[in-house]
Amino acid sequence: MPQEPLTAHSLAEAYFYLMITPCASCGKGPLRGSDATRSGNDSSVLFVDIEAACGTCNGHSNFTFRLPHGTGVDKDTGLPTVNPTDGPSGIIDVAQWLTLFRVITAKAGDTADKADSRRLGLEAAQCLEEALKFYEDDNDLPPESACFSDTSRARFAEHPQEFSRQRLINLRAKLPNMNVMLARAAQDLQRTKRRWWRRK
Repeated sequence: MPQEPLTAHSLAEAYFYLMITPCASCGKGPLRGSDATRSGNDSSVLFVDIEAACGTCNGHSNFTFRLPHGTGVDKDTGLPTVNPTDGPSGIIDVAQWLTLFRVITAKAGDTADKADSRRLGLEAAQCLEEALKFYEDDNDLPPESACFSDTSRARFAEHPQEFSRQRLINLRAKLPNMNVMLARAAQDLQRTKRRWWRRK
């Protein structure tokens, strides 16, 4: 039975979704997505197919994403926008964004190549920005609806301090200014001529 299309704000969000999604075959991962290919005949909304391979068992899965805002890739710089709206993701919950931030930050710290480290730092900052979109101004903790799965809800219940809005703001304050990060990443991308989602 074909999988229903998932609605993402951008290609970047689609690839982040693959990073956080367990393999259907072995339950592990990570899933590594191939190049997205356009699908469907609807010219008003972009649909893309991405084939993903599991890093653990090499099992293959196919995903279709609906991208109502387009790819989100800047045609001049080649850099991605994860979510051009003020609303939160509908496919990646707050706990998953925090997991992505932690994993990507750790990888950036272990990466010797400065350009790759800067790119990963930008991705980590974008994950924090997306996590913060779930919060209401008058509450330090996200609403229950910000957790989409039992795993995320359990993590929230067991470690609510990890979800403190102020904690996330403090983490973001330790990172460089977003405009500076974007400018450096654009320069790096022009030098390497590599697609931003490509992992070594």
